[in-house]
Amino acid sequence: MDAFLTDLASGSPAIAELTRDVPLVEQVARGYGHTLGEVCRQPAAWRRLGRAVEPRGARGHAPAGGYVLTGSGSSHFLGAALAPALQSSLGVCVRSAACGELLLAPEAFIAAGQPSTIVSFGRSGDSPESIAVVDLVLGQYPDCRHLIVTCNPDGQLATGYTTDERVDTILLGREVDDQSLVMTSSFTSMWLAGRGLAAWADAAAFARAAGALADAGQMVLETRLQALAEAGRQPFDRAVYLGSGARFGAAREAELKMLEMCAGRVVTRAETFLGLRHGPMACLAEGRTLVVAFLSSEPRRRAYEMDLLAELRRKDLGQRFVVCGPELPSEAVSESDLGFEYGLGTVLGDDDWPAVDVLVGQVLGFFRCLHERLRPDAPSADGVITRVVPSFPIHPV
Repeated sequence: MDAFLTDLASGSPAIAELTRDVPLVEQVARGYGHTLGEVCRQPAAWRRLGRAVEPRGARGHAPAGGYVLTGSGSSHFLGAALAPALQSSLGVCVRSAACGELLLAPEAFIAAGQPSTIVSFGRSGDSPESIAVVDLVLGQYPDCRHLIVTCNPDGQLATGYTTDERVDTILLGREVDDQSLVMTSSFTSMWLAGRGLAAWADAAAFARAAGALADAGQMVLETRLQALAEAGRQPFDRAVYLGSGARFGAAREAELKMLEMCAGRVVTRAETFLGLRHGPMACLAEGRTLVVAFLSSEPRRRAYEMDLLAELRRKDLGQRFVVCGPELPSEAVSESDLGFEYGLGTVLGDDDWPAVDVLVGQVLGFFRCLHERLRPDAPSADGVITRVVPSFPIHPV
């Protein structure tokens, strides 16, 4: 058994039950071995990537047309968790667009005469629309440049454009090419590579920030994993995830982990704190709802978020609250809530926390999946969803 998993098992009965005297081959046969290892390897992966990935912000000025961050599913949500931070750092327009949107209406995201850099994220690099978007933009917008961030060295994104000087590639490798159906370490590792576009401008600063993230993620796993496992087993049938700015992107990904790993048995929703009031709060009125709140540290933003949490409690909406963030105020967490403190005195800001937010969501989804007697490595027993989306027709422009 992996040394870190062994350490976790000593402090978490939930992990001990899954791993102690259970060889990895048997864990995989039981349907959870890949996902468990991939979730728990993330802090080490972030630390390693911090030393290995070259921050792209040091290479020159941002393109006049800005950046379009694109991917499908989780790979789209990581763009949403990056765009706010990159735009504020670079001073140019940075937008996140799902590959499906970009494929159908590229003109809505790419301005003629203002070359953009298209940043394509993909775990496998073989999703049909991901490849189609690169091909479309290369043909229709030849002045645009491309940066591909992928995990699979054998995928089409990694191998199909090596002779085109307009295309650059960051290959993260098999170490974070998740074998589970659900993306965990692939997501956070590609997100971290994306942060290197500008937010941390030099290699030393990038490595320090990645190390701080790894410390925070490791602390969550070492000290709060058992509490998360127990929360995931609570009798809820709905889960709502709240975040602001970049952390709304994290909320969307955390929500998707619960939805995927429970094969739709838990009804899920991701929203901004302020957006919840405009209709979506209705989803908390019925059923047993778990509310997961990624709380900001910036005082003004946090004040709005705290107001919303107080309103939910006043209206008696939400069966259980999981509140996550740095330096949580005592009033953010009631006696019946779970509070997950990310650390004190850290150099990281709100735009840096999505990786840890998503880690919390992954652990909740993993243990809920087991509670539902599903297999985290392949929770969709009837094949409704698959690890890589099968090929479908790509229609000509």
